[in-house]
Amino acid sequence: METKNSAIIVKNGSYGVNRDHIVVKGTEGNFVTDLYEQALAATTKLEGVNLALFGLAALDPVDDKPGCFRAAPNATLINEGIIDVYVGDVVKKYREFVKKDARSQEGKYRFIKVFALLCGKDSMVINNGVVNIHCDYELDEECPVYTQVLYGGENSTIINNGEIHVIGNGSYNTHVRTMAVPANNMTLLNNGLIDVTMERAATIRCMATSGTGGSLTNYGKIHVEAPGRIMTMGRFASTTLLNAGEIDLVSVATFIENKVAFLYQSYPLACAFYEHSLPNKTALPPIVNSGTVKVHLKGSEASTDKAVAFGLYSELTDKDEKTHVYDNTGSITVTKSGPYDFQVAELGVNVQSAKDAPFNIEIRRWKTKKRDFAKTKDLFVCGSGIFDLTHAEFLDENGEKLSSENVVFQNEENAKRGDTFEVKK
Repeated sequence: METKNSAIIVKNGSYGVNRDHIVVKGTEGNFVTDLYEQALAATTKLEGVNLALFGLAALDPVDDKPGCFRAAPNATLINEGIIDVYVGDVVKKYREFVKKDARSQEGKYRFIKVFALLCGKDSMVINNGVVNIHCDYELDEECPVYTQVLYGGENSTIINNGEIHVIGNGSYNTHVRTMAVPANNMTLLNNGLIDVTMERAATIRCMATSGTGGSLTNYGKIHVEAPGRIMTMGRFASTTLLNAGEIDLVSVATFIENKVAFLYQSYPLACAFYEHSLPNKTALPPIVNSGTVKVHLKGSEASTDKAVAFGLYSELTDKDEKTHVYDNTGSITVTKSGPYDFQVAELGVNVQSAKDAPFNIEIRRWKTKKRDFAKTKDLFVCGSGIFDLTHAEFLDENGEKLSSENVVFQNEENAKRGDTFEVKK
């Protein structure tokens, strides 16, 4: 395997494959470019120029922006080798050209974006090899960095059969995205390993989409040990979500005053499943777990009493009522440690909502460890919602049926506020 200090670049409609060891390091090379992007994040349209760092990419020039490129469509990109991307040198050189925040008029770039494989809509992205993203800059770095490791635009398919590692110091302005695309009709499939191990991070989404349609499926392993607002698998619209593999999440609760404060304004909570929604006008696919989900919220003297961690996450914002369906035939373990009494649950609904926003929740099958739910209050926790247990089947680890009594707990704060809460049996 040959080691190369240059990226592989193809155009729209082309095929690109790496079978070598690409090392992206330094600031001089074809692996750094101005990248024009348009995307939809939840209900917000994002548009602007970012500084991009990449190993294998499909790019087209932007006619009215000399020296600027966009992700090219209809491409097929495959990594069968190794791609190492080191971010620190680019951050050091370009940090003064990056906007301090989204509203700033100063600065050429919105973000520094880091890709291993990058292409546009209607494309295929496959990692059969090893990808390492090294966030090798100072812990206190304030330049905003997004690591969007495997990326394709609308109507694309992204598959990881190999290994993805995002490692290093990171910072409280680092946003990790390993297979996460703000576009419609994305097919994201993990058969391999996704590993995020960092000292600091603001947000982490391993497999996620904010667009409509498509699917998120994990048959492999996702491991995360880091601080920040963590969603290992997340949807923000009508995407099918299935975990049939392994999710192992350790959320390190760390608080630094005046840094990423939004992480700590929410109700503290660790969940295997979480849904935070207004009632939705679109019929939604069920959220399904037939694999293993382990979530641990790790507190310490350095943390605050507010921290969050989610295994499978859904957030929707439409207006009309539809039923949200959950199905768990796999294994779920949610734990906590440290000096603070964090809330933990296998399923959380609207716990962090600032207002009464009930929607219909249907539980189909749920496998769990037998315990006294009236005391533990850690199976289903709700802020506002209407739970339908009419057809629910509760089973213990041995397949024995469990009672449906006291399985749903409404937070005391929400109950005092008078939020809607109903359990149908």
